[in-house]
Amino acid sequence: MIIQFSAQIESAKANNDRTLSLKVDTQELSAEETAKVFSFFQKQIWIAFAETAISKEQLNIPEVMDEMDKKSPSQRLRDRMFVVFKEKKVTGTFDDWYKTQLEKIGDNYLAKIA
Repeated sequence: MIIQFSAQIESAKANNDRTLSLKVDTQELSAEETAKVFSFFQKQIWIAFAETAISKEQLNIPEVMDEMDKKSPSQRLRDRMFVVFKEKKVTGTFDDWYKTQLEKIGDNYLAKIA
């Protein structure tokens, strides 16, 4: 389902985990459009920005995962590694620790073929 309406970005905030939080204000929406917007609540969605209306042909819609609300295996691994990082109270940034751990995992797999 695609819903399209006019809006303005009122604020954008960079979060510590490198994601962005956006506050978007719309013009008044119909009851049907409002219901569609609320149906996306707390779901992983794709958003496109343009200064004019967008046709379906203009959208580069990626293949949908089997279940959109599930994370990819690499996203789940990163989340689990973040829990370990927090529990062990590792010094430094998570990104640096994460890269080091991935190198160790990669080296471990390469050692199996040597």
